[in-house]
This record gives sequence, C-alpha cells and structure tokens, in this order.
Amino acid sequence: MKWQILLLVALSSTIATAQTPDIIVAVDLRPTFLFGDGRNAQLRWFDAYGKPSTVGFKGRFADGNRFTITQRLARQIGNGDPDQVDEFYLESPGEWKVGKQELPFGQGVLYRETALALKLRTSLVFEDAQLDIAVVDSGPGRPRGAIGRVGKNVGISFAAGDNFSIQDSAFSILSQDIAGLGRGRGYQAMYGFDTVFFAFPISLEGEAIFLREGQTPGDKDRNYTDLRFNYQLPNGKDRIKLGWAHEWNENIDSFRIDGEFVLLDQLVLMPHIRFGSPGLGQFGTTFRLRL
Repeated sequence: MKWQILLLVALSSTIATAQTPDIIVAVDLRPTFLFGDGRNAQLRWFDAYGKPSTVGFKGRFADGNRFTITQRLARQIGNGDPDQVDEFYLESPGEWKVGKQELPFGQGVLYRETALALKLRTSLVFEDAQLDIAVVDSGPGRPRGAIGRVGKNVGISFAAGDNFSIQDSAFSILSQDIAGLGRGRGYQAMYGFDTVFFAFPISLEGEAIFLREGQTPGDKDRNYTDLRFNYQLPNGKDRIKLGWAHEWNENIDSFRIDGEFVLLDQLVLMPHIRFGSPGLGQFGTTFRLRL
C-alpha cells in the first residue's frame, strides 16, 4: 500500500496545481466461456490469455498529464500479483509514467506483467529509435529491477533484476490453467526480439523471448517464440488471427485461431480455439465490452 499512498500524494499535488481534470469511467469487460481438455465449462472474468476484466477511471488535466485507475473484477489465480488493482498511474504521454503499469517488454502478447514502476520514453540518435525503459519495484519476491524495449516496428527488449515472469498473464498462451509461477519464483534476466510486417489487409508478427538466471532450481532456462498472422476482413472491422507459440526446452506447441467480430461499436465477439501439445486443447468465446 505504500506505493499507492505515494501515488495518491502525487495525484493530489497535480490536482492542486492544475485545473479540475476531465474524468471518464473506463470499462473493459471480458466475460469468457471456455471448454478445455477434460474440464467442465468455465465462466471467468479474464480472457483465454489471462487479460483481466477491469473497471475504473481515466482523467486528463489541463496541462496534458493523465491518470488511470483500474481494478480487476477477479483476482489472479497465482500470488505473483494478488493486488485487485490492475493499473494505477500518472503520466505525461510520450514522456514518463509513474505507478502500477504494464511493463515495456516485447509486443505484450507472449509476456504481460504489471508492476510499480517509473517509465521514461526517449528517442535514440540512430534512425529515431524509440526507447522505453522502466525502473521496477513491486516488493520482495515480485518484479524488481530494470526493464525496457528499444525500437518501433522492430524491437529489442531486456530485463535485469529479480522475479520477472511470475504473474498469471506471463506466457499464458502456453498454459491452459493460467496460473503464474508465483511469488519468489521467476527470472533475473530476460531478452527478447520482436518484429511486425504490414501489408494491408494482412499483418505478420513474430516474437522471441529468452528467460535466464532462474530464482529457484525449478526455474530453468526457457526459450519462447510466437508467430502470428492477422487478416482484416473486407468490412474493415472484423479480424481473424492465426498463431503458433512454441517453448523450445520442453517442446510445447500451442496453435490457436482467434476472431474479432464487431457486434456493436463497444461490443466485440472473440471466439477462440487452441490446440497442440497434450493439455492445451481449448475452445470458447469472449464478449469484450469497452466503454
């Protein structure tokens, strides 16, 4: 709670020195029905890849600074991040962000974690490459250290510290149960490479992530890759996605087919099929409502 108090103080100071912010209610609901290998049907409040349903507030001050406060409707299964708050930060868009936030690493598909961090964004001198770098401290047994990504359509990511990759949404593509490693586990070093190629209406995405220096003997080196093919249908709204994720050390495959079909301006139907290695068979659908 200490970091929440510090951020509340920062928000209060900002409000005191600026005009009353414009505030909107932020709703991102992902009720999901799933059927899996040898399992009964499930209804849960996070999608097939561990991204949660959230409700909260977003605001913008007259000086351009913004804040976001969102809360999960369901706690994560593991104890890598038991906090009900998903994100809670103050930012100057394109410059800095402080508070609990999604960490800058890769494309946010294979790996997603949120943690207390100070993130800075700048441009490097060669080819105007964008650099996002964050100093992270979520407390003992949880992510601490430095993490970042350099590049735009082609990116290189890095992390050094302790207990990275412990939350439910880290590498959930290759786990049906979506239960992260948990507190005290994880890795001290991560490296990654990602790229994207656009040729409308098609985009191709690729990502590789390497985990090193495990916190415990059970946290062995891991090498992940993920290839994605996205096709936007002629109506300009709906999309179909094909993906293949692979974990090279234990030879685990996850093939998936996902759809995004716009039913209303704020409501998207997202059917999902996953198959591959034993235990990863799964199908269902998510109804995503954003307000």
